[in-house]
Amino acid sequence: MRYYFFGDIHGNEDALKCCINHLSETRIDRVYCLGDIVGWLPFGDRTFKRLQSLHLPTVAGNHDLLVAGLFTDHPQQLDRMQASAYNAGLLSTVPGAIDYLSQLPLFIEEEHFIMTHHSPFHLPRSGEAVTIESFNYLDKTALEESLERWRTFPHSIIVSGHDHIPAIYELPHTHHSPRFEDVIVHRCEAIAPFVVRLKPHARYWIKAGSVGGPYRDGIAVCNSALLDTDRMTVTLFRLPFPLQRLHEELANHPFCRNLPTLKRYMELLEKSA
Repeated sequence: MRYYFFGDIHGNEDALKCCINHLSETRIDRVYCLGDIVGWLPFGDRTFKRLQSLHLPTVAGNHDLLVAGLFTDHPQQLDRMQASAYNAGLLSTVPGAIDYLSQLPLFIEEEHFIMTHHSPFHLPRSGEAVTIESFNYLDKTALEESLERWRTFPHSIIVSGHDHIPAIYELPHTHHSPRFEDVIVHRCEAIAPFVVRLKPHARYWIKAGSVGGPYRDGIAVCNSALLDTDRMTVTLFRLPFPLQRLHEELANHPFCRNLPTLKRYMELLEKSA
């Protein structure tokens, strides 16, 4: 089976179109969305409508749930709060959109993998409400805290997005309690497809990167991932999409003028175009 994953669209319709075109050119069996359909860019209504029309299995991203009003953000995330508020206004004009976002599942389990927006080890326990704390980032501390649970986790493959940096984390089989130094990180720097062959007894955490940005590794491309369980490979794709039109639209949009995150985003688009 060939499973295709993408997420972190964040209102970027141009990048989403690129990803959909790639789907039509690639032999795949199933397609999944890793969440964050909306957020950041002030065009969440566009990407929501386009993605909903595809009827894909989709997990909830933190931006999706923030826009739906399920919890509050970290107090220091002023840019993100403003982006959430703006997109909540946009989506309130789309019938059923807020209900759809609020009802997205936190994870989806399949035979060969589990997928979630960030981490299966940071989801709320049964009966507990989801909070923004479930969507922190996979830094060294968070990974170290998850190693023992990852080693004994029922699924040998985890697929997620959220961090906006495409990578494949490999946890080799060890006879001792795993350490941070045991983890092998496979990163793709070039635009060409990046293939990693999966080892039988290792565990893998696939970070698909971001379709729509902001691009935290400074490479403005549409990112996605393909898991092939017959060949036991993962391929990370980095797909160029037209940047100039998006840059012009953002530069002329009043919402983007005073948000440092989006100003940096526009600078990257302009430099990369």
